[in-house]
Amino acid sequence: MGISKAGSTGQEEQNRTAERDPRTAWWTAARFGMFIHWGLYALPAQGEWIMYAQKTPVREYEKLAQRFNPTEFDAKAWVALAKEAGMRYIVITAKHHDGFAMYGSKADPFNIVDATPFGRDPLKELAEACAEAGIVLCFYYSHVIDWHHPHALHKEHNNTWDYKLEEKRFAEYFEGKAKPQLKELLTEYGRVGLLWFDTAGGLSEEDSKDIVRHVRSLQPDCLINSRVSHFMGMGDFVSKGDNEIGMSGEDTRPWETPMTLNQSWGYTTKDQVWKTADSLIKKLVNVIGKGGNLLLNVGPTPQGTIPELSAERLREVGEWTGRNAEAVYGTDGSPFPVELEWGALTTLPGRVYLHVHNDKWPANGLRLGGIRNRVLRAYCLADQSRTELEFEQAYDEELELHTLEIRLPDEPADQYVSVVALELEGENDFDRTLTQMPGGVFQLEVPHAKISLVREADEEAGIPVIRGAEWTFKLVKPGTYELLLVSFKRHDQAWNGLYPEPILLESAGQVIAVDPREDLADSDSPSCQHPYTAVLSRMGQFTWDQAGVHTLTLLSSRLKDPAPKFTEIWHADAVKLRALRLVRVDG
Repeated sequence: MGISKAGSTGQEEQNRTAERDPRTAWWTAARFGMFIHWGLYALPAQGEWIMYAQKTPVREYEKLAQRFNPTEFDAKAWVALAKEAGMRYIVITAKHHDGFAMYGSKADPFNIVDATPFGRDPLKELAEACAEAGIVLCFYYSHVIDWHHPHALHKEHNNTWDYKLEEKRFAEYFEGKAKPQLKELLTEYGRVGLLWFDTAGGLSEEDSKDIVRHVRSLQPDCLINSRVSHFMGMGDFVSKGDNEIGMSGEDTRPWETPMTLNQSWGYTTKDQVWKTADSLIKKLVNVIGKGGNLLLNVGPTPQGTIPELSAERLREVGEWTGRNAEAVYGTDGSPFPVELEWGALTTLPGRVYLHVHNDKWPANGLRLGGIRNRVLRAYCLADQSRTELEFEQAYDEELELHTLEIRLPDEPADQYVSVVALELEGENDFDRTLTQMPGGVFQLEVPHAKISLVREADEEAGIPVIRGAEWTFKLVKPGTYELLLVSFKRHDQAWNGLYPEPILLESAGQVIAVDPREDLADSDSPSCQHPYTAVLSRMGQFTWDQAGVHTLTLLSSRLKDPAPKFTEIWHADAVKLRALRLVRVDG
């Protein structure tokens, strides 16, 4: 049975989806938001899962509330920092998995107003500060996991040290706490931009739809993320796995990457592995270049302040977003279904923005394929004088290939990532086919292949399902290419056994069957981050003697079902097959 994707790129589908649903327009235009994980778990300073990790009894955990007094909390300062960073919306944990409400809830006394000496409602103060600053306030709400409530029931992460699993009556929690608290959040804090639900494992499809109806009945324009349900297709936009940057064309709906500044979500004193401003900006442009949003997390202290190192990183990012705002906000992602060796690309009507990583600044100029429009001007955004750059356009009639070559300044024009702006004549007209860009590397990502079922699984015999990925692509420069399999491997996994059978590759009469090895670490990958590492496996070489359209197929049990019924927790994957990279080896 063949299963294939539509012929258009994921980015085209995503743009059409956004056009069909104007409710998401403000969010897709915003591109960059602040995530805030803050709660009682800030006191032990070991992350937001400490209650579950240490099996802390409810009565013991409640004692944290007696000591929680964030007297240094300043809503205006938080909002000002978000704005300085270039963030357009804030998502804060109104209630995390520990069941503690960070606002004055009448539905449950376990909340910051009634149970702590602080006695104030920080979400009301944030709502006022956001409204004044023009920032959209949004709420995170753990709707399934609640370790404080005796009847909350998740498929695996439950409080079973205080409560018996067989005695749980989920409806009592769902109707008695979750839905009433959502009503409070949606009726007492003004406009709520979106509700960010989390960890819906085990929630029935009917309960999933019920909670969506509940939200819609209270604030019809409030967006809902995909984690409202573990059934596919729910919500208004896709929340990727924690810290996961998707592949080009992977999502056909608007999407976001929730990401941490270090490796933790809630405040912790142990984790001091901080992303640099250079890394954060590269990750931001990688996400928006694929048409997504970046939701970047901070974990405030028990005193109510955002750690200074977090604030410092955000201000550094904000200096860059301020200079390059027109290339970030309201843009569409790249129309080209390929990874760009030198960075990323965003577009507006009549504009193309090339986000060039400074450490990959092309000494001999930048070459790009696929722009059919006549280019009117090219200049660096950081250059206030808008000095025009020399460029040349060409067209290869035989290959139907448009190329653009830009002569860049000797040195990058900005910090970390330098943006080159192109002004185009007429409506944007791009060649969106899978075409090799100028250069020696061509990466074929899984979402741009047709996926088909090759062999059914036989569970009794231990035989896994085998799927095939078939890419049809235009090769511009014929020759011999080394084939590198691109995998993301969990940092805590041994490589042996991650690929249970050889990978089979075929193109132009050439066949390779290889057991992938952990040959190289791709430490320069802008898409990969903790808890994953990028691995390159040498698969062999193929030679294509002629330029033009070719096909290449890959068979593996690690290729995913393109139409699963349930969402998967990305971090549950020991390894994820991302792409096949073609690197020209003969000059």
